[in-house]
Amino acid sequence: MDRNGYQNICLTCMNKYVGIQTNDGMAHDGFIAHVDNDYVTLAIPSNEMMNGAPVQQQGYRQFGYHPGFFPRRRFFHRRIPLGSIAALFLLPFFI
Repeated sequence: MDRNGYQNICLTCMNKYVGIQTNDGMAHDGFIAHVDNDYVTLAIPSNEMMNGAPVQQQGYRQFGYHPGFFPRRRFFHRRIPLGSIAALFLLPFFI
């Protein structure tokens, strides 16, 4: 399939959990966050998102910063060129 075909499929699968296999054999899975003429951007859930929230210690503060605290990202973004996509498929996502 050509780049325009994958671009149309990505636009119809926007905000859905998909798996993408590239021509070099790499596999990526995540939510389609953005599609433009050359790239598709996946929002890949972090391990913290997939495994649930970590157990909080007794001295945990919900707001503000203290030593050892930093804001965590729930999703990591990865841009994949449309020309390198070999396969795109929908995946089930359960909470």
